[in-house]
Amino acid sequence: MEIGNMVQLENNNKYYLVDETVQNDIKYFLANKLDDKEKITADAVIFKETIKDGESYLKEVQDEEIGKYILSVFTTTLINEIEDEKKED
Repeated sequence: MEIGNMVQLENNNKYYLVDETVQNDIKYFLANKLDDKEKITADAVIFKETIKDGESYLKEVQDEEIGKYILSVFTTTLINEIEDEKKED
């Protein structure tokens, strides 16, 4: 799975993968839910990727502490990217 792609879960919900990070050898994705017309909504979810039998699966992070930590990683990355863009201007 790669950022910039759409994924459809077993429950038929579709998500757009916005960003990814690897923490403690586990890949996490920040994703926005897509509506019925496949337009991005404001509903954001953090998924944990697992690999089983060579297949990649996403599961929503339920642990609040892990979710907060991963969200802080995504936020820090975004802030750093914005600051880098300002320096280039």
